[in-house]
Amino acid sequence: MGTIFTIALRNLTQHKAKTLIVGILIVVSISLGLVGNTLLDSARNSLENTFTRNFTGDVLVLPKDVQGGVFGASQGDNASSGPPILPMMKDYDKAAALVKDQPEVGAWTSQISSYVLVNFQDDGISFGLTFGIEPENYFKTFDNVTMVEGRKLEPGETGIMLHERVRDAFKKDPGVTVKVGDTIQLNNFGESGFKIREVKVVGIFKFKAGNERTFSFMQPNFVDVNTLRALKGKAITTPEDLKLKESVQQAFNASSDDFFDSPSVVAAPQGKTTAQSVGQSLGPRKTDRATTDRGAWNYILIHLKPGVDEKTFTASLNKKLEDAGLNVKAQNWFPSAQPDSGVFWAISLVFNIVVWLIAIVSVIIIMNTLVASVMERTAEIGTMRALGAQKGYVRSMFIVETLTITAVFGAAGVVLGFLLLGLIGITGIAAPNDFMKLIFGGDVLRPVLSLGPMLTALFIIFFIALVSWILPVRLALKVSPLKAINAD
Repeated sequence: MGTIFTIALRNLTQHKAKTLIVGILIVVSISLGLVGNTLLDSARNSLENTFTRNFTGDVLVLPKDVQGGVFGASQGDNASSGPPILPMMKDYDKAAALVKDQPEVGAWTSQISSYVLVNFQDDGISFGLTFGIEPENYFKTFDNVTMVEGRKLEPGETGIMLHERVRDAFKKDPGVTVKVGDTIQLNNFGESGFKIREVKVVGIFKFKAGNERTFSFMQPNFVDVNTLRALKGKAITTPEDLKLKESVQQAFNASSDDFFDSPSVVAAPQGKTTAQSVGQSLGPRKTDRATTDRGAWNYILIHLKPGVDEKTFTASLNKKLEDAGLNVKAQNWFPSAQPDSGVFWAISLVFNIVVWLIAIVSVIIIMNTLVASVMERTAEIGTMRALGAQKGYVRSMFIVETLTITAVFGAAGVVLGFLLLGLIGITGIAAPNDFMKLIFGGDVLRPVLSLGPMLTALFIIFFIALVSWILPVRLALKVSPLKAINAD
């Protein structure tokens, strides 16, 4: 084996130009793969942190037939031409009780998501995503906003918090400026048709650094959950929705003569008049507080306690939900953050395709270089065969040459990748726009080396070493001793 290694080193040093070309290609492939995959891995970790802390939680519980998450979803095979109406969780109360009982859960809250039309003074109009929340519980679970003007929603309050980019979108219309305290109109197609609600703007906010979405209409606003439930067509009762009993309505429509001459206009209660009998005649008691179906929610968002493995918890929770016969499922942040997470996946896929194309091109060039080396060494190979060298010996010689090139220059590529990552870690990569802030998890991305990119780099080295020697060795083994006699 020592003799083969010595011959391999001699051959490599004798063909320095070809060895250097092959080596540079390997260094570029390995360093690019290591740096690129480390950046992608760091960006993915930052993206996950951004969404789990600000939008989706670690685990999202939603109806089984819904595909998607908090930014939009489709319901099963729903083929309607209009925008999808996301279903409420039919088993919300049971699912919430089960979630509450899990010791791994650190905090949880519930939410409704819907895209609505926002109108202001008949001049400004915007289309955007809106989250329906109970503010006290939601903002205890998610510390994700900074107020630009005004304040957050308060418990039991009817109102809306507008994202600053949604507010700014109104400014594009001449003379239209939305301020805290203004009343705006929300429109939506709910389960029972077109719905309209007016709400007061209580605050203008922005999400904390690194979680701005691409377009203004994608920025979620926060509205009290009862308003959004009403827009989605759920049962809600407010003072203006109350209906008087028919007998009382007749009294309002009757003339004074009818009122005094016809005792049948308002039938007197039978028996002794009491507060209860008067109330029965008047119908529902007027109230300033809206009542609604408190069980109407699209999602449950869960933050896990530190150290809890999300995959293990999600699998365990899904098993418990299934055993309980509930028509809901649990999923992690990635499907819950669609379509944003899907865009990042596409970017990662394109980059990895580029890296592997470079690796494949490197393999082809290395093979061609080694083939040229074989052709130049025909006499040498033929002489070795004439002196008794077996095919296995020749094969081993070329394999050792290829492995040596790959190992030496692959290690150099890893070292170069480490140096580049160290430099990038010091300087950082500034996010050029809000979307990149979303991916970077802030204004600057500082890569952190992890096991995944290292394994990918080693796999690329192995791939190059494994494939590059195949064709040259096959050619070398075809060289017969007769070639040595006829060679110059």
